[in-house]
Formats: sequence, structure tokens, C-alpha cells
Amino acid sequence: MIEIIQIIDWPEYMGTTFEDASPRAVTPAQLAAFLQASGDANAIHQGDEAIIPGNLLVSLVPQFVQQHLKLSDTIIGMSVGYDKVRFKAPVKLGEPLFYMAEIAQVRMHKDAAYVTYQVRCARAGQVVVTLEMNDHFTTNNLAD
Repeated sequence: MIEIIQIIDWPEYMGTTFEDASPRAVTPAQLAAFLQASGDANAIHQGDEAIIPGNLLVSLVPQFVQQHLKLSDTIIGMSVGYDKVRFKAPVKLGEPLFYMAEIAQVRMHKDAAYVTYQVRCARAGQVVVTLEMNDHFTTNNLAD
């Protein structure tokens, strides 16, 4: 668990890696909700052998990262971008997935930290998605 008490704690975690302890899988309900919200009617995303939309796999990254962070009440964080997204192999509905990440860069600016994670998603030892996710952390002035 990465515990951030103050913004200035971020640099000490540079190079830290973290990963899922147990697999996660996209459920039929998650897939249906994503398809409805996105308006994606592509037939490959339908049925028991459905291929999971790549953007759905990317949308699970913030939840994965947040599960490995413990922020003090005085800090807020937000995802501000994704870069270098690569879909390397299709993923079928229900396949067990493991997300892994490394804190690749921490840039401090005034009272904020910009954190870049190198993220991989794999199934059965095969990487299916890679990307960089960028988060911005700052002091929550509303916590006072």
C-alpha cells in the first residue's frame, strides 16, 4: 500500500511497483453497462464469447490504482490523462485479468505532484494492454 500523508511524500515512491493480488474479470453486467453508456453496438462485444472493448479495460485502471493508494484526507487526486495506450491482444468476457503498475515519474510543482504510472494488464502471462496514466495530486482545501 502506498501511503501519502503529504504531497511531498510522493517522490519516495518513485520506482515502486504494485499489482493485483487476485484476478479480476469483466462481468456481463459491467460489459452491458459500458456498451449502453458508450453506444457501442459492435457484434464482437455481444454474447458469451464477447470481446471486451479496449476502452472498458482502460476504464478499470483508476480503480486498480486507487486500491493501492491511501491518501490523507488533506489530499485529492485526479486522473488527468492516458498516453501510449496499446491494445496487444483481445480479452474475452470473464477471462481473469491482472493489472500491474510502476510509478515511473513524479514531478513536483509548488504544492502539487504529477505522477505517471506505467500500467500493464495481462491474462495467463500474456500482456493485453499497456498504457501510461497520469494523475495530479494536490491539497484538499475543503478538508479544513
